[in-house]
Amino acid sequence: MTKEEYLLTCLSEECAEVAQCVSKALRFGLDTTYGDEKKTNREQLINELNDLVAVCGILMYEDVLPAEWSDSAAQTKKITKVMEYMDISEQLGRLDRPDSEITENNGVQTTSGVV
Repeated sequence: MTKEEYLLTCLSEECAEVAQCVSKALRFGLDTTYGDEKKTNREQLINELNDLVAVCGILMYEDVLPAEWSDSAAQTKKITKVMEYMDISEQLGRLDRPDSEITENNGVQTTSGVV
């Protein structure tokens, strides 16, 4: 296995750990603790997201990813798409969203700042 393959495997594992935390949060709630865990699902998710970002940092350091891989325009495009599909889901009756929730990009964070 090359160093690149090793690091990409680490990235894959971190993505899987984020997915697992999201699944637990959906099943049990973000602010729930269970078993021997002292951290809430939200805290565990934050930890895993930080681990994921750390591995991205290693990938940049090792020149697997370019130093400027983060693209705020691409992130803004994705935010817009997610918000559009959220609106469609709400219109179809699949999503309950209070009237007070933000439906535009305003205030949504990208890795480069607020959109």
